[in-house]
Amino acid sequence: MSETLRIAVVGATSLVGEAVLELLAERALPIGRVFALDVAEKDGETVSLGNLELDVATVDDFDFANASLAIFVGGSELSRRFVPEARNAGCAVIDFSSVYRLSEDVPLVVPGINDAALDDLGEGLLLAVPNCTVTPVAKALAALQASGLERVTIASYQSVSGTGRAALEELANQTTALFGARDIELEVYQKRISFNVLPLIGDVDEQGSSEEEQSLVDELHKVLGNPQLRVEASCVRVPVFFGHGWAVTLQTRDPLTADKARELLAAGGLQIVDDPRGELPYVTPLEASGNEAVWVSRVRQTAGGTVSFWLAADNVRAGAAEPCVALAAALMKRGYFA
Repeated sequence: MSETLRIAVVGATSLVGEAVLELLAERALPIGRVFALDVAEKDGETVSLGNLELDVATVDDFDFANASLAIFVGGSELSRRFVPEARNAGCAVIDFSSVYRLSEDVPLVVPGINDAALDDLGEGLLLAVPNCTVTPVAKALAALQASGLERVTIASYQSVSGTGRAALEELANQTTALFGARDIELEVYQKRISFNVLPLIGDVDEQGSSEEEQSLVDELHKVLGNPQLRVEASCVRVPVFFGHGWAVTLQTRDPLTADKARELLAAGGLQIVDDPRGELPYVTPLEASGNEAVWVSRVRQTAGGTVSFWLAADNVRAGAAEPCVALAAALMKRGYFA
């Protein structure tokens, strides 16, 4: 392994941070050293990098001049505080937070869709990674974009891991309490999540759209380079630990059959499990968990000349960690750290 490329993972103890470390080990990238960084409260904890155990250090005390690349997966507060510091030290940054996603001077990149944004970035580069709810949908839409996307309607069904580790604990605790006929506690969500669905994710704007819904609209526009695309989104939190699902309906300029849509989606790298006559012709979020694929099922013609389909993906691995690691590999391939 090269001793020149050193990667700092900021937010290493988060769900996404752990998945990034797993993928860095699985991909066997030419990395000399990985620094596991997090807030002071996590100092002294350990995380896994393949068969190695890494001690977690405090990001406040880290000198980013010691890293070639920093992958920020610890949330908006850490990114606001330390991304500028990392860049000033000459460290390249891949940021998985909402802080820079819509900044005009920061590329919002999904590997394989808008890779041209990686050209001529210079020293101290900064790349933003979309919301984990956006990336799988963007991959599907990019595969179909040649048909002339005009309108997209999306309903997302999002697992609690998208909120973080505390939400996993809340779902587990509420479920246990209900089976034990005990009172439930509300800490992460305003209403009970166990055996329930919550049709609001984030604050709402004056028009009634939630933060999560608006991120789907804005980030899809930017990643696809298509600000005129009509995107309608409804985002729902469901009592599932890992894995998101999306029901997508789209209208295109050129006629698009279900068979043609399957062909284009497969050519775009998505995994198709869609035999309408089969016994189980679909993939659930549970089955999509633990891998980096985006799965497509139930592709069909719908009323008004539209095409509808179902997506499932692991929000932590496929939606968040994999794009970060894939971007790191793409930068290496382009010789940014030579």
